[in-house]
Amino acid sequence: MRIIFVDNLLFEDAEGIRRYVLQPHLGLISLIAVLEAHGHEGLLFDPKVEVHRGDLKLDEFLYQRMARRLLEIEPDAVGFTSLGCNFICTVKTARYIKQWAPSIPIMLGGPHATVLDREILESFSEFDVIARNEAECTIIPLVEALEDKSFSDIPGITFRRCSCVQRNPSGGIISDLDSLPFPAYHHYPVKDLGLKSLRVDAGRGCPFQCTFCSTATFFGRKYRLKSAERLVQELDSLKVRYGITDFALTHDLFTVNKRKVSEFCEAVKNRGYTWKCSARMDCVDGELLREMAAAGCRSIYYGIEAGSTRMQQISKKHLDLGLFDQTLASTQDLQMASTISFITGYPEEQKSDQDATLDLIGTCFSRMAAPLNIQLHLLTPEPGTELLEQYAGKILYDGHISDFNFPNLECDDAMFTEGHPSVFVNHHYFPSHLPRWQHVFVTTAYPILYEMGFQVLRYLVSQHGGKFSLLMHSILSWARKAGVRSSCTVSTVESYFEWKYGKNSHITGLVRYMTKASELRRYAVNNRQDLAKRTSLGQDTGRYQLSPLACVVRTVPDCPLILQQLASDKQEVPEAARSRRRYNFLLRLCSPETDTIENLVLNDPSAHLLEFFKECKVWNGGAAFESTTGYPAPPAEFLNSLVHRGVLETVVDGR
Repeated sequence: MRIIFVDNLLFEDAEGIRRYVLQPHLGLISLIAVLEAHGHEGLLFDPKVEVHRGDLKLDEFLYQRMARRLLEIEPDAVGFTSLGCNFICTVKTARYIKQWAPSIPIMLGGPHATVLDREILESFSEFDVIARNEAECTIIPLVEALEDKSFSDIPGITFRRCSCVQRNPSGGIISDLDSLPFPAYHHYPVKDLGLKSLRVDAGRGCPFQCTFCSTATFFGRKYRLKSAERLVQELDSLKVRYGITDFALTHDLFTVNKRKVSEFCEAVKNRGYTWKCSARMDCVDGELLREMAAAGCRSIYYGIEAGSTRMQQISKKHLDLGLFDQTLASTQDLQMASTISFITGYPEEQKSDQDATLDLIGTCFSRMAAPLNIQLHLLTPEPGTELLEQYAGKILYDGHISDFNFPNLECDDAMFTEGHPSVFVNHHYFPSHLPRWQHVFVTTAYPILYEMGFQVLRYLVSQHGGKFSLLMHSILSWARKAGVRSSCTVSTVESYFEWKYGKNSHITGLVRYMTKASELRRYAVNNRQDLAKRTSLGQDTGRYQLSPLACVVRTVPDCPLILQQLASDKQEVPEAARSRRRYNFLLRLCSPETDTIENLVLNDPSAHLLEFFKECKVWNGGAAFESTTGYPAPPAEFLNSLVHRGVLETVVDGR
């Protein structure tokens, strides 16, 4: 049989930049390997790759296009994996497939379907059968039973029999992960995408009991890690096939068994590989970190989740926050990058708890020893968690789309998700001690502030009593008085600093300069495919507009000088920058592939000229420019030189 497996269309909207992680889905390529070992044909469809290439667009026709692309492959069956944050995409795509080809069986698996199997089958007739938990031992009997739907004796599946949903007993976990075949990476366009790093399934299972996390519900509580020998064999095979020597070892808690990690470090340390992993801070120590660094570890993801001891206990994360400073310092001293993740929005969270989280984040802005990324996420309900069980029937809906949740594309998407709260729980929220708008505001203000960079953030925090929570809540308090009751925007942040310090303050100007630079980077990343296709279509059209990779910032202080000073240990702004002298700057992103920004000082006529072309204008000798600004019009040759430098672009009809 020919089975096509469909990956999640998953992205992270971090700091306003939509990031697609282009990596093969490890669970699906493991299933494909099992199928191929038994004579079946397995194919992999990753919609993220299609969006990346520009072959799919996030518009109201996305689901229809995906369904047609899948049917063009002529599969005997389609298998979807699922996460709650983008389950709307899975349901809608499956609906079109079933509408256009009703005889094709549609299977479903993954964490979301495992927990909500009964609810999904009762709500959506698009799906014929659900494979729960780890499906490597289930997939062969399931596929071979699709034709006559004889599912009764297959463990770990849920299916529809007549009008009733039948749930077979669980098939259990796979204890020996080394027994699985090597994943079918050859079904992913690794070389075509130019990937320099690959994910590798290092192990499964979580022995901890965090109330907000569903990992243990899907993979079980038994901690399992592939043997050092097996892991190294997989890395070696990927190097031989693709020439790749950098890897992400996928396991939420790679370092729980320090002995096994030490064995892996010993086996891999002389191979020239680099790798990253995830860990709890109480599952590493100085000695283990040194072993990992010596063996090629270059980055660790630490899930802290709360900066409040009280919330650590309530959420059952039970992390000793006293380990934070030393563990992070040790990681950075060994030149390993760190990603630190926090969550706000817990039902029981109080202002003091949220402040503790924000202030722990704030202490990181002075850490410059090695790359450091600090995330702050809004808690969303996850099926299969203790927290959702506790608040069953109490979750609420307001339509807010967080950084992971899929956007609304078809006109009925919002109504669809609101109307099925038991299935689309990730799009809902918990009632909480703090008001919902505060959680939303803080988590949408954070990326705007974070984009300004640690140097600027340290300075802004120093102007607000030395605590990040005071900065955040000062913005929040002003926004509430100003009538802002929803997500924070760049305009909100800029308006706050103008209100607090005045229009002519160097702080207000610096914030505006940094937000404009951030907007340039954000636009370039989110529109990289379109920008790569843009070309200047000649120099004689007479119509010009400012390049989307350029912007003008008017009447701000000497921001480059301020940034240079803030990068020093003094963290002081020189008097020259505090003065009333103001500048006009042209910010130009050197190319869509880089975040390097060219910074040029403009005189008033040049600034007016570029602002004149914020919208497409016909030049006609510049009469309109002269009448609008009072400045003499430059010759057309000058405009064409700006086109050549990528500051302006010529425009023809249809662009």
